[in-house]
Amino acid sequence: MEEYLAKWIRIIEEMKNDNTYKTAWGNAIIECVCLNEYSTHEDKIIMEQSDIANKMIKYYWNQTIFFGLSQGKSPEIVRQVLEMIDKYKDEVSTYPEPWDRVEGFFYSNEKYYKARISKILSNARVNVCPRFRNVSKGETLDIYEILDKERKLVFNYRNVQILREYANVLMKLFNYKWAQLLERFNTSPKITKKVNAAAERKIRRGNLTKYKDLLLKFYHNKDIRDFYTGEVLDKSDIQIDHVIPWSFIFSDDIWNLVVTKSTTNLEKSNRPPTEEEIKKLRIRNLELSKNLGEFQSGHKSSIEYALEHKTIEKLAVNMKG
Repeated sequence: MEEYLAKWIRIIEEMKNDNTYKTAWGNAIIECVCLNEYSTHEDKIIMEQSDIANKMIKYYWNQTIFFGLSQGKSPEIVRQVLEMIDKYKDEVSTYPEPWDRVEGFFYSNEKYYKARISKILSNARVNVCPRFRNVSKGETLDIYEILDKERKLVFNYRNVQILREYANVLMKLFNYKWAQLLERFNTSPKITKKVNAAAERKIRRGNLTKYKDLLLKFYHNKDIRDFYTGEVLDKSDIQIDHVIPWSFIFSDDIWNLVVTKSTTNLEKSNRPPTEEEIKKLRIRNLELSKNLGEFQSGHKSSIEYALEHKTIEKLAVNMKG
């Protein structure tokens, strides 16, 4: 194995911390390498710490606005991202959007955005950038040189080529370590998939209208009623909602989907279901399973599995911590 690669793997293996700052820092460096976000001077590669911070914001933005994942002892970057989320919701939209769709809003607010980067780096210069290289027994690995006043990192040209060659492996290792840390602070399922999705820009909420006809089979031509309020629904105002919020479960399973109206859906937001709603959903699933025909065997099996294993009940308990 390349000696330089071995140093990075050792850093990942020996990460012991109460937050995820180092995993984000390492992942962002690798991404900057892959995107050629650096300058070359003779046999040296110069990387701006602000470019690293920009990548880190993306990871924390996506993990926070979509999944609400706790990062442990909250690093400075989380506080800054939470402030950015509040600003976006106040000025643009409360609907969660991935970073690649909102970054233009912040780039156009240059003064504001630079202030966020500055605060992140002021903390990172002390708590992340130098300490990232530290491993056991007080040893510091020479994976990069720090130009502190200029807020830059310096790499050997050959070493950057090694990072590029093994980028996919290193980023997966960082994401796996990140997921391990998050499992200490969160009870939600699919942590690894959420971390990967946040880093790889693969967060897309599915279109739930395709489930509408299946869910309406529950009503047998009777009045279609809001799952939460019991109110009769107008056919022009029927929305599909996740009883266990999508941000927690990160999937669109039919046993977790119900019909409601837009105002009820908005008011419910990401709250956990009540015990009454869980019991009501179980009854609905028993009935819906009976009504699905042979062409919906996949959905029928999914509902039956959830009923048998009390999936919703377990998720609801986990969600409440």
